[in-house]
Amino acid sequence: MGYSWKGIFMGLGCGVAVTLLILHVWGRHYAIRILFNENPWLLHSYLQQRVEELANSGAHEKLEDPWLPELSGALHESWQMKSLAGKSVTLADFKGKVVFLDLWSISCGPCVGEMPAIKNLADSLKKDNVAFVLPARDGETEVREFLHKHPIDLPIYLAKGSPPDLPAVAIPATYVLDRQGNAVFRQIGAANWDSDNVRSFLRELENH
Repeated sequence: MGYSWKGIFMGLGCGVAVTLLILHVWGRHYAIRILFNENPWLLHSYLQQRVEELANSGAHEKLEDPWLPELSGALHESWQMKSLAGKSVTLADFKGKVVFLDLWSISCGPCVGEMPAIKNLADSLKKDNVAFVLPARDGETEVREFLHKHPIDLPIYLAKGSPPDLPAVAIPATYVLDRQGNAVFRQIGAANWDSDNVRSFLRELENH
């Protein structure tokens, strides 16, 4: 009998403790709310303090640097890749065409996930002056084994890193180059490329 009473008292004690904690949090919340409503200048002071804390925290250093289109394709024209047929090519070889350049890896889920959309986009532009170039950042053996298991009917190339003036801070990284070889667009991360907006954008570049 003593054990049952002990359990009852312990249960009551825990219940009281939880209730007091809830009341404390609730009371604190409404005390702050009333304080700020009655004295809006306190809220302004509080927000100003938070802004200053964030400004001094160095949080901006963790953000990705903004990227602006290059005015010249000179630096990346000589970037070399190798086709799966063993032919060495550079981006300069695609001059005169709009280039859809997608940097990817076989170990990157989002990279592989966007491939069907890229395939649909490429199929819809077969009659257009657009070159699709997909350099993989993996070894040749790994890429061939992957494509044997998961065929991708797109122009796959082998390359190390990314072009000097087209930094890929993450993959997939997609660039669009105009017919003169200038980078005019960059997308970091997977996207639905099977889009009429994308088709219109690429076709418009054909005419410039």
